[in-house]
Amino acid sequence: MKALARTFYHVPVIGWLTKDAVHGSPEAKYFFAFNMAVLFVGLIYFIGYPLVITLALIGAGAGLSGLVLLTAPDAFDSRSSRTTVAMPAPPPRQQVIRRAA
Repeated sequence: MKALARTFYHVPVIGWLTKDAVHGSPEAKYFFAFNMAVLFVGLIYFIGYPLVITLALIGAGAGLSGLVLLTAPDAFDSRSSRTTVAMPAPPPRQQVIRRAA
């Protein structure tokens, strides 16, 4: 993974900005965030509304995928089905008869 990161750092402009944000001064993270915001606004200006729709669809897909990843292990957990079957039945309740006074 480190080799991939080092290779990405050699990509002109984006790699250099990322390397500076990760390994640079503490203010470099804020400069990187500002540059990404400006890039995002510039892309919306040049590409327009289709970019906003595409990003919203990607975000919706990522959100739904995250929900599935968070909830799917419960559906396929083999431990829960074994413990449900192996549990003993609760003792029968005794009926209480109340007499009228």
